Amino acid sequence: MTAAAQKSESKAEFVRLGAGVPGARQVALVPGVETPLYSLDLPKGLHGQAREQVARRQLADRIGLRDGSVEMRPFAPGKSGDGWNKVLICDPEALSQWRGLSCRAVLPDYLSLPAAEGIWTVQRDDIDGIPLIMARLGPRDGLSAAPEIALRMLQQALTGARPRAILNLGAALPELAELAAAQDVLVLQSVEELAKKGLPLPQLLAHGELSCDLRTDPMAARARLSRRVLPWRWPVLAGAAAIVMWATAQWIAIDRLDTQTRQITQQTDTLVRQHFVATGPILDTRLQVSRALAQTRAAAQTGRDRGDPLDLTIRAAEVIARTGARTESIRFTENDGLTLILRLPDFAAAETVTAALVAEDLPATLVESRVGDTQTGVRTEIRIAPEVTQ
Repeated sequence: MTAAAQKSESKAEFVRLGAGVPGARQVALVPGVETPLYSLDLPKGLHGQAREQVARRQLADRIGLRDGSVEMRPFAPGKSGDGWNKVLICDPEALSQWRGLSCRAVLPDYLSLPAAEGIWTVQRDDIDGIPLIMARLGPRDGLSAAPEIALRMLQQALTGARPRAILNLGAALPELAELAAAQDVLVLQSVEELAKKGLPLPQLLAHGELSCDLRTDPMAARARLSRRVLPWRWPVLAGAAAIVMWATAQWIAIDRLDTQTRQITQQTDTLVRQHFVATGPILDTRLQVSRALAQTRAAAQTGRDRGDPLDLTIRAAEVIARTGARTESIRFTENDGLTLILRLPDFAAAETVTAALVAEDLPATLVESRVGDTQTGVRTEIRIAPEVTQ
């Protein structure tokens, strides 16, 4: 951050989780790649709990994750109210750990960048030696990703509503400059350059970012609903409590099944990680395993097609027929491959046949050539090794 960018929030101090323990007046930053920001198409007339339910369904349909695998937080900085149409998603286990932090707020790392309307702020960072690009595409958008992914996302965003300028904090990004130049967008290196051109100055934590604290549950529709419960509804709630007590036994059984399901899911994820998806997230187990198996089958089929004995024999026979050699015997083993016993006029012909086989992309080796006692010509043994499958 530059000193000018920090004027709006001079006391803001950020601590990236894993690099230290945040203090009471510090903002803890979590990886933005683990808390991405998703845009949804929500009707304007929906509010409160109904809006949350539609957002959950759209999110599940869009990313294809099973229910409960991620937590959703509406992204409504400041006074956005019920008009939000973007959500932050994160891992439930990580979220439970963040709730225990005693700090000012827990935010995705890209919200630590200053922001202004019509101005994009981009900064390259290195986390444990791994390069990362953080970006704020205005006060209500942002991202963190590996450089190649982030640049592709920025390129896509530039095809839409273009910013008035891009502020590149820290080290220069030549690739970003090329993308911006293609869209006729200025790339500036300091807030002072923005001020000279009369452009809005990005400000730090000046757009309600602290209200997006991941430790708190902004889905307050249920809390607001409970406060609006009228006195005449209490008997209904008492009856519901009685029903809940009657159903406790059933819920215990369901809880056992849920526990077993979670254990099976964990075991499945472990096996998938061990045998099928070595790197990257496991988003759809069935789809990813199917793809891995299909790739393995395709590779195995390609290897079998290239090392097929009949195919090797046909290809070798075409070459032998052109050279005029006489075949005495042919045999094939998995270790030695295809062995040809030929009768040739002389030793030079043996070398010629071997070279012709090699020229046809057959791994041929001249094993032996010798003159027989009773027959004319040279008895030659040529071996074509089985091709290595990939």
